[in-house]
Amino acid sequence: MLPFDWIVFDSTGTLMRPEPDAAAVYHQFGSRLGIQVDIAEIRHRLKAAMVTHFLGENSNLPTDDATELNRWRRIVADTLPEIAEDRFDETFQSLWQCFAEPAAWALFDDVLPTVQRLKQKGYQVAIASNFDERLPPIVEALGLSPSIDEILISSKLGFSKPNLQFYHRAADQLQATDTARLLMIGDTYGGDVEAAQQAGWRARHLVRDCDNALTKLAADL
Repeated sequence: MLPFDWIVFDSTGTLMRPEPDAAAVYHQFGSRLGIQVDIAEIRHRLKAAMVTHFLGENSNLPTDDATELNRWRRIVADTLPEIAEDRFDETFQSLWQCFAEPAAWALFDDVLPTVQRLKQKGYQVAIASNFDERLPPIVEALGLSPSIDEILISSKLGFSKPNLQFYHRAADQLQATDTARLLMIGDTYGGDVEAAQQAGWRARHLVRDCDNALTKLAADL
């Protein structure tokens, strides 16, 4: 008997990454508008904005597609406050669409062989992510869909990680009768590991410090 009914992966930073990275894309968009800010500063602002708008009080608020869109508007505004007011809507829509394109994303090299092996062993495999309606087409275009049984996104579950309701609702959608038989794997300790464990799941923290980090983390499954 397999130790888990479902192996559930986070998406960004775990299975896939923006290519080029998000800060570089923001920097490119800013440069086109004549904004001269160092990419290191852009990276710092973006990280701070993500913490502000995904953690703390914001993690307790319900979400949906419209809320996620507005959340990202605030993140862009905090990251590139130099954007002129009359250019903001156009710039935001272009950035939003940029990250909807599969060409903006790449799978880590160890993802397909690891996920395919888990499927061959009989596990059900899901993705559970703080994402929105853009994710399923990206997963399909990257060639991952044949190995994924469910895609659970915060904008549809109604809450984002690290809110425990994200995991409770995800478990309901997976029709799990025993949350101890759900294994969450992700690169964010608070949202992917601590929160999952508090919701009764098992969890493993992925640290991408080598090319085959996911392969090694899942080797015993």
